[in-house]
Amino acid sequence: MIKLIAVDMDGTLLQSNNQIGEETKKVLKKANQAGIKIVPASGRPLPGVVPYMKDLGIIGDENYAVLYNGGLVQSISGNVLISHQFDYAEFKKMLNIQKQNPGINLHFMRKHDYVTLDRLISIKMAKMSAVSATPFLIKDLNEIPTDFKFIKAEFTGAEDKLDQLGQQFTQDFKQNYNVARSDPQIWEINKKNASKGKAIHELAQKLNINDTEVMIFGDQGNDMSMFEVAGFNKIAMGNAIDSIKDKADFVTKSNDEAGIAYAINKLIFDK
Repeated sequence: MIKLIAVDMDGTLLQSNNQIGEETKKVLKKANQAGIKIVPASGRPLPGVVPYMKDLGIIGDENYAVLYNGGLVQSISGNVLISHQFDYAEFKKMLNIQKQNPGINLHFMRKHDYVTLDRLISIKMAKMSAVSATPFLIKDLNEIPTDFKFIKAEFTGAEDKLDQLGQQFTQDFKQNYNVARSDPQIWEINKKNASKGKAIHELAQKLNINDTEVMIFGDQGNDMSMFEVAGFNKIAMGNAIDSIKDKADFVTKSNDEAGIAYAINKLIFDK
C-alpha cells in the first residue's frame, strides 16, 4: 500500500508550460484525500513549490517538501525538519572551482534567497528566480561573513562549458559531495548526506512509513538518488533521461502527457 508519493517538480509534476496539468491535479487531489502524503522533491526553495501545493489543497504543518535536492526538508508552512548546510571554507572552495572555469556562473542557495558574486546572471537563472519567488542578492566577496552558510551551490552556464566542468570534478570531490546534473546548463552541489533519496527516506521514517510504501517520480540526474533507494516504488517519466529509466520499476508517459496521473491510476487506483 502506498502511503507517500514524492514527485520531482520541473519536468515531472510540471508541464512544459510550468503548470500542473488538470488530469494530474485531479489524481493527486484524489490521492491526498485518500490519505496519501504528496511530497514535492525539488531543487527549488520552499517559495518555489508552495503555490503549486496550495493549488492541490496541500497546506499546513502536516504536509512536507523536500527542497534543495534534499538539503532542506520543511513543512509547507515553513518549519524545518532536516537541514544540511555548507560553511565558509566550502564557499571558498566552490569559488576556486569557478575561477578555474571562466564563463561559468556560481550562486549559493539559502532558505530565502540566492547569493552570488556575479554581476551578470544567465537568462535561465533569472527565470528560475522569478518562478521560485526567490531573489538574487549580488554581493562583493568582502560582504560575505566568515559564518556564511548555504544549503546548495549551483554552477550554471552554456552546456559545453558545463560538460567541461563535469570532467574536472575529481573522484575525491564526488566522494565528499553530492554532485548532480539537473539540467544541461546546471550542476548542483549538495552536502554528501543531502540528497532527495535520503531526505525522503528520513521523512518517511519520521512519519512511520516504510520505504516499500513510498512511490517516487523523477526525470533528471538530480533525481537519481531516489531511484537508488532499494525499497521505493520507482516511476520514471516518459521524458526522463535513460539512466533514470534504467533504474525504474515503471516508465510512465511524459510530463506533458499526464504521466503522473497515468501511473497513479494504473498502479494505485487500478484504472
